[in-house]
Amino acid sequence: MRETHQIIFTHSYKMKTLKTYLEEKGISMDDFNKMEAEKQAAIFNEINESNAVAFKNLQEKTESTAKEIAEANKSILDIQNSQIKQLTETAKAQGIALAELKAKGGKSTEKSELIKFIERDSLKSSFSNQEQRMESVVVKAPELMTTANVLPNVAGGFNQLFGNYIDSTIYDTPKPDNFIFPLVTVTTAPGTENIWYVERENEEGDAEFIGEGETKPLADGEWLEKKADIKEVAVRWKMTNRLIMHAPSVVQNFRIHATELVEQKMDSGVTSGDGLGNNLAGITALASPFIVPPALANYYTEVNIWDVINAVATYVRLNNFNGQLTCILNTVWMAQMMGIKNTEGDYIIPPFTTPDGRQVGEVRIVFTNKILDSEIILGDLKQFNVVISEDIRYYEGWMNDDFAKNLSSRKLEAFMGTYLPDTQAGAIVYDDIATIQTAIGV
Repeated sequence: MRETHQIIFTHSYKMKTLKTYLEEKGISMDDFNKMEAEKQAAIFNEINESNAVAFKNLQEKTESTAKEIAEANKSILDIQNSQIKQLTETAKAQGIALAELKAKGGKSTEKSELIKFIERDSLKSSFSNQEQRMESVVVKAPELMTTANVLPNVAGGFNQLFGNYIDSTIYDTPKPDNFIFPLVTVTTAPGTENIWYVERENEEGDAEFIGEGETKPLADGEWLEKKADIKEVAVRWKMTNRLIMHAPSVVQNFRIHATELVEQKMDSGVTSGDGLGNNLAGITALASPFIVPPALANYYTEVNIWDVINAVATYVRLNNFNGQLTCILNTVWMAQMMGIKNTEGDYIIPPFTTPDGRQVGEVRIVFTNKILDSEIILGDLKQFNVVISEDIRYYEGWMNDDFAKNLSSRKLEAFMGTYLPDTQAGAIVYDDIATIQTAIGV
């Protein structure tokens, strides 16, 4: 293949103009202006035929450059534009209606030079790479083709001609794991509007060893009925019917997201709801603070998280709760508990702790992002009660002008309540780790 950038030839192809034609023929411009439009058109047609032949020869020359061809093409167009202007002025001066001639030009079997010129001009916009006109000739030197020659619809956009891998996963911001429901007592009671439970309180008297025939000791108590409210958790969203019909994966994906939002709120409510207004009363609101047993007050030297866990677990056992003990800590403690070292840099793992730190004595450890790293929850969590009145339900419908606007409204809702009887309050402790360290450390 010829390398056009190595050798450049220069030619002086000049297209014939009216001036050069008249000079060749020995005709003055004044005489030309006095000619009839028919004769002027004949001269213009002769000039155009000559230029078409010259342009074709220029194209066929292998040494012709793209620049020369482009300049010649532009010259032809300029010459033809001046011809149209000249002939229009002549026809106007001679009272010739070019529009009428143009209309009937195609119907004549024998066409005059004037009609031929008019037809030639009327076809100007549709000529492409014709020998006699060559108005839209584009000559481009061959170049190396790369991926840049496959043009996307926008910068960085998709193009089906490329080999494409399409990941069908819809990515989203991860949410913290729900963890609390398996640790507490959950009861499903459809249709429940109020939660009622009874506590025996104000117990007095006790059993005693007595002698034969003596009066038996008297004991009594009171039964107090209490109530916990059912709370509603819900979310709604709107979509156009067009989106619903044309992007089903988006509809499904957002339904999953909405369900996760409700589940997250339920889990967080049970864990740390403050019980104010419409909020659930969670474990952190109903549990008891740590009260240091006298034998453990200022007992530990070099107090650490292991000591805190053991001290709180002991307090719960002293309150006579004998169920499975669970400790809830922020995820950061998973690293801190396994990163305790002595002064020589050796890791310290107490003999009562599993290597992964998830079992300390009889206490199971659960790490979560849903409480602060300064807090601890520990106790017999099965004493905490959750009642599900209606689990998550899905609804579709219209509201306001949804129908007129081709919209659909959707919602999820659930109803639930929580309670921890006062008599069971000592089963679960919620407090600041620093507060407990101060109470038990020397």
